Amino acid sequence: MPADPESNRAPSGTLRLPQGDAELAQTLVAASDSEPRVVDPTPASLDGSRRYSMDRLLGQGGMGEVRLCSDSFIGREVAMKVIKKGHGSFTATRARFLREARVQGQLEHPSVVPVYDIGLAEDGQTYFTMKRVKGHTIEQILSGLRAGDEEIREEYTRRKLLSALGRVCLTIAFAHSRGVVHRDLKPANVMLGDFGEVYVLDWGVAKIQGAAELELDPDPAISGETEALPNTEVGALIGTPGYMAPEQVRGEVDHIGPAADVYALGAILFEILALEPLHRGDTLQDLLVDTLASNARSPRERAPEQDVEPELEEIVRRAVAPWPTDRYQSAREMHDAIEAFLDGERDAEQRKKAATLHIDEAERALAEAARGEPDADAKRARAMREITRALALDPSHDAAMGLLMQWVSEAPTDLPPDAEAALKEVERQDRARNAKRAALAYMCWYLLTPIVLWMGIRDWTPVLLSNVAITAVVIYSLWMGKTGRADPRYMRIGLMLNFVVVGFVSMILGPFVLLPGMASASASVAAVGIRANRMTRRFLILLSVLSVFVPAGLQLVGWLPASYAFADGQMRILPAATYLPAVPTLTFLVSAILLQVVVTQLLVGIGVERLVLAERRNFAQAWRLRHLLPADSGA
Repeated sequence: MPADPESNRAPSGTLRLPQGDAELAQTLVAASDSEPRVVDPTPASLDGSRRYSMDRLLGQGGMGEVRLCSDSFIGREVAMKVIKKGHGSFTATRARFLREARVQGQLEHPSVVPVYDIGLAEDGQTYFTMKRVKGHTIEQILSGLRAGDEEIREEYTRRKLLSALGRVCLTIAFAHSRGVVHRDLKPANVMLGDFGEVYVLDWGVAKIQGAAELELDPDPAISGETEALPNTEVGALIGTPGYMAPEQVRGEVDHIGPAADVYALGAILFEILALEPLHRGDTLQDLLVDTLASNARSPRERAPEQDVEPELEEIVRRAVAPWPTDRYQSAREMHDAIEAFLDGERDAEQRKKAATLHIDEAERALAEAARGEPDADAKRARAMREITRALALDPSHDAAMGLLMQWVSEAPTDLPPDAEAALKEVERQDRARNAKRAALAYMCWYLLTPIVLWMGIRDWTPVLLSNVAITAVVIYSLWMGKTGRADPRYMRIGLMLNFVVVGFVSMILGPFVLLPGMASASASVAAVGIRANRMTRRFLILLSVLSVFVPAGLQLVGWLPASYAFADGQMRILPAATYLPAVPTLTFLVSAILLQVVVTQLLVGIGVERLVLAERRNFAQAWRLRHLLPADSGA
């Protein structure tokens, strides 16, 4: 049996091993697929030769095998590793085996599987026992994630894996403080227990700093392989290709130190983030060449769909730098970088949770407002405040963005009283401006007065009355524009005066010539200018019809002289107010039509321009709102 480990510990804190020990091969610690059970804690005797009874084989490798055993002294299950019979030189193999047990046993850390006992079995086989660990290796977890295993995905989130890797960094930092370099860190050698445990496995090829490297006893199980991917060593290589640092690949044994473990930790982090190995290749040579290449290592470029944060990208880049001096100077430093990221992520999670509470309150307020209660407007306002608070806590909160768009796009058509009042004021100001423009348009009709006089006056009464009506409309429109009294009740008076003017045109050419076009144009200009609602548009249609058919009806019943005579298939115009000489009449028609077309287009055009501008602003606001939302929000 070995001496007390305390006697082999150097004053400097490094591990000291007996002279003549050889390098160890891989340690096998397998996860059990059976339910845990309790061993009878009352032994029949304390006979050391009967202390352990084998239950079953857990796993085996080239040099040894691991058995599940019952410890009758303590009453517990343990994992016993023994040397396989007939494996290599007994002296060299036994020395390597004992060295593995002592390295692992002297690293007393929660994440290093403790060694309980070491000795000889009844059949003369050397063994050591250790804690039986259960769980999943990171290699198994990553395989499940790559395969889309939902149970694995839910159980082992990226945050959980990063936290576990941070604990691995601390474990390796502890080993480095004791002068031990692992040299074979990889996903298969990190196990996550079922209750939060994290274990670093396989210390079989660990390097003791300050101790001379001993010649390895080649393992017949893997010697001579060239195309397969070996577990630990091929020739002079110590470690696992794909996770070894460049200095390990170059065989620079004297230069392999803590930085080599940092590189392997970076390779594990890369695989956690990208869900694929850092180095790729079908053969050993491909892996070694890719390791020695100085290409940038970017999980974001390799696997953009994994949405790797820039902070984690930087940790990987620094950890797997080609030269040891460019990497983190210690595993603890890498741990601190991972923890700094996780601290920020934890803070983000807290903000997200708080934002979710505000969103829940906003949804309740909107649901209550949708029921049409008297205080619906106040509840909508409260919902908006809750949404803005949620976005202040988490600007990228998907639910908050979606609810904001819903709040905007599904707003009720009935505006709140204060918003309704503000809109009415905008409409009033717009009507006042339009009233001034209408006054200028009516003044244009004065341009026709000289032409009417040129045509010759048959009856001065309708001519004077039409000019009085035009003057009244001009004055009234200017008054509305100057005083701002352009409410609907004032607008109705102006509209009625307008159609009185239109009606007087029937005294020149009758109700069916020129008059219908003028009535229609006036109604269109008024509808655009005053932003007519449905009721007002109906009112305008009624006035247009009345301006044409009231004079026609009065003529039909004989209250006004008839404007038309029909004979021999022809219609003659019988004007009541003027004569119709050829040149003046044609001049009047051309001028009236030009005024009607030009003035109508100018006034309608101004209104349309304002409507188009408002529409563009609405679309611009909607575009900005859509770009506030995530791409998959459906907005």
